[in-house]
Amino acid sequence: MNTNNNSKLIQILVVFMGVLLSSLSSWFLYDVEEKVIISEFQKNVDERASSLYREVAINFETLRSLAILFNGESVPKLKQFSLEAKKILTRHPDIQALEWIPRVAHSQRAIYESKQRLEFPEFEITEQKKQGHMATAEKREEYFPVYYVEPLIGNEVAFGFDLSSNPTRLKALEQSRDTATPQATASITLVQERAKQKGFLAFLPIYKGIPSTVNKRRENLKGFVLGVYRIGDIFTRSALSDEHLGIEMKLVDETLSSAHDILHTNKSRTVFTGHKSITYRKELPEIWGRKWSLVASPTLSYIAVRRNILPQAIFITGIVFTFLIVFYIHIITKRANIIQRIVTEKTSALNEANKKLKKLSRIDGLTGLANRRFMDEFLDKEWLSAIRNKTSISFILIDIDFFKLYNDNYGHPEGDECLRKVAAKLKDQVNRPGDLVARYGGEEFALVLTDTENAEYVANNCRQSIEELQLPHKYSEAADVVTISVGLYTVVPAKGTDPSSIIETADKALYKAKESGRNRVEKIIPQSESTT
Repeated sequence: MNTNNNSKLIQILVVFMGVLLSSLSSWFLYDVEEKVIISEFQKNVDERASSLYREVAINFETLRSLAILFNGESVPKLKQFSLEAKKILTRHPDIQALEWIPRVAHSQRAIYESKQRLEFPEFEITEQKKQGHMATAEKREEYFPVYYVEPLIGNEVAFGFDLSSNPTRLKALEQSRDTATPQATASITLVQERAKQKGFLAFLPIYKGIPSTVNKRRENLKGFVLGVYRIGDIFTRSALSDEHLGIEMKLVDETLSSAHDILHTNKSRTVFTGHKSITYRKELPEIWGRKWSLVASPTLSYIAVRRNILPQAIFITGIVFTFLIVFYIHIITKRANIIQRIVTEKTSALNEANKKLKKLSRIDGLTGLANRRFMDEFLDKEWLSAIRNKTSISFILIDIDFFKLYNDNYGHPEGDECLRKVAAKLKDQVNRPGDLVARYGGEEFALVLTDTENAEYVANNCRQSIEELQLPHKYSEAADVVTISVGLYTVVPAKGTDPSSIIETADKALYKAKESGRNRVEKIIPQSESTT
């Protein structure tokens, strides 16, 4: 009887402990898996935020090219403005409109209206009484009307609209005028907007001369170059691959700490609401006076596709083993311990092998830089991105001058140390996260710079920084210290082109640097630029 009771007690304890241990093991794996998913989710949001910021920054910077028209003594004609604006709108279709907003004193109002009526008979300076309904603007000391607008079709209701009649727009105008800085407004409903989508305006002040004080800026203000943007259009334009991400995102304006404004919501079907909510906020760099953040949550589908059955498999396996242990306590216990040890060792070995494999596939073992394989993958990806965004890519190819003589005379250990020091110094020259420094092979290194205007500056910094290392090389014919020769090529990739072309051209520039005496930077200018 006691034996039966002991057996039952043991069986109950085994079942209890088996279920408990299976549950804990499954939950542990589940928790580890979730942390990995959250890390990937945050990375996706970071990339999305970076893409959105680049799109906004590029769109805003187009106003500077348009502002060049107004830097002269006289205001350009409408035809000249429209021609330049059309070129910009062709390259940036998510800009709704580009406008010229002159400063018009009340005494000049009739003159401005009469002049514009020569081409647009119904033109007048207006203000908004209610959404979609415009009326003649009331008398004010000065007006800021929409005087030029491209395209006019679709923006007719905004033509002649006095921006100073609206407090939100006026506040941004005055801030931009007094600080001589470009400004963007808080979210507004555009006078030409019929849907519920929010928009905003970006202003760039134009002055007579270069006034240095607030009073002089107010006196010499000519007007503003203005861009009209729909927030949803920019958000959509900057998308990476949201249809596959499964992430619900909100773009929030946090410029005013007292009132956060939701600018745009990218809806998904279902938001993950498991044992804990997952929300991630990514702050975008400040641009033109606005502080925006991207607040994101993953959907159930996002979580589901990244789960695997290992936690459930561990739980079920544990239960099976538990009931086997009830019948074969001694034998199965030993086997379970053996299996558990093997699983642990194999898992550890597999994880370690995966870590080593991942590191070997991306990193050069000697210098710690990206290797040639990873550089090729990175260049392929950025090449396609540059084609989509019509931005530039710069490729810098670097060769250590007379390195074979260095190796032959100082020895390979010193040669390896030289490579490591050169690699570290080159890495210091690149600060943007979107750029890459890689070991191209042997004593050659490569830099991939995306969407930059100072590639030649970076290349010269690289050459100068290596020379400043003052690594002795008395066998070099270029100098008494270790130096490098640099080849540079910058291009805006066209559809149908291959990234190997930029490498080949940079190699030609490097060859030219070597032929010209080494320890120098040579660049090749694209044919389209050289002919202009």
